[in-house]
Amino acid sequence: MQQLAAHYMRLTELPAAQGLCELVGLPKLVPYWPVLLALPVLFQALRLSSSTLSSLVFGAKFDALSARQKYDWGIRVVSQVHAIVVVVFAIPIFFKEELIKDTLYGFDNYTAWVYTIVCGYFLWDIFVSISDVRKLGIGFVIHGIASFSVFILSFRPSLQYYGASFIMFEASTIFLNNNWWLDKLGMTGSRLQFYNASILLGLYFVVRILFGTATSYLMFRDLRAKGTQTPGYLYYFYRVANFAVISLSYYWFYLMIAAVRKRFPAKGSPAQHKKAE
Repeated sequence: MQQLAAHYMRLTELPAAQGLCELVGLPKLVPYWPVLLALPVLFQALRLSSSTLSSLVFGAKFDALSARQKYDWGIRVVSQVHAIVVVVFAIPIFFKEELIKDTLYGFDNYTAWVYTIVCGYFLWDIFVSISDVRKLGIGFVIHGIASFSVFILSFRPSLQYYGASFIMFEASTIFLNNNWWLDKLGMTGSRLQFYNASILLGLYFVVRILFGTATSYLMFRDLRAKGTQTPGYLYYFYRVANFAVISLSYYWFYLMIAAVRKRFPAKGSPAQHKKAE
């Protein structure tokens, strides 16, 4: 273990790595870059190995899925693991005194490690989204790039405090993945899916629509009032990236409501009568 730690330290102390981090304006990234680059590989390994484990757990139901569905299943396994880990680990960030004192430029080591995980995931997500853009659509590519860019910029340092609020978006991802899995396991329209969908819509509305919009307002209010160390080009980049992510959240919320209505039509509606038949 000591040898591994020593080897890791030698990596972070490479003059080329330190120089590159300084060159791109991310001096605080130096101690974290090896983990950041390793994480996409680990996430891909998790996706590839998830089929074996899922087959053991769900048996014939998983084995009966198409190749495409098994691929999407693996993508969601990675998404689920990431969402649970970062949401839990992000909670202490809200109470970090260093960040509370300076919401724009404060820096905290624990927070940096959490954001390293987030950046590693979104780097992996960008590659997945680009490779599958015909099916997923350009929206996922934009979301991945915007999210990665904002979190990697926290190593300037910049906006570490506000990053935790946007990580909370991933809380809704947990139930979104559950909903998809229930469909594939033949439980569409079940009571369990109804409860999960209810939590999903409520949580999504709270963390992404209400909390996300409010946090965006507070963040840009701070930047306008105290953002003396934030270059103009970076301020407008934050504006564009934030607008893209929030707009997609609103759009996806609309699609989710439509999907839930399709699965659970109101009593007396034509869809309900058709389902009863």
